[in-house]
Amino acid sequence: MKNIIVTVIVGFITGLVISGILFDVIKYIGKSFNRVHIAWNISKAEKFYSNERFSDSISLYNEVIPKIAPLNKLLLAKTKNNLALAMINKAKKDLADNVCSQEDFSIQVKSISQILAEAYNLAIETKNQKLISELEQNRKNITIQTVDK
Repeated sequence: MKNIIVTVIVGFITGLVISGILFDVIKYIGKSFNRVHIAWNISKAEKFYSNERFSDSISLYNEVIPKIAPLNKLLLAKTKNNLALAMINKAKKDLADNVCSQEDFSIQVKSISQILAEAYNLAIETKNQKLISELEQNRKNITIQTVDK
């Protein structure tokens, strides 16, 4: 009888330890899968961008941005910067192809400027000078493009 009680207690404690460990392993695998999924989609979006498939690139960036952890400010800033670049190139292409009017283009540029401002603020928080410089240049370029059009 004494052995049965000891076995039950030891089994119970072992079960708690194992279930805790299993939960942590499952949680870690889930986080890892999410990171891989984010990286995969960003890579696909960059490939679409380089092939001038701006709409596809924009869709993927919009899908992945909400999945990036808010504490990962550098990745979030870079991804928002890339989204803004895809959006401005799509808007310029649409304007050149007469798919949108000058007024629509100006509205899109305001939206893109907001995204660049968000990316810039995130970059400032990370103190990544290279990204800050790139974003400053992109913000200047979008202002110039609005004036040129």
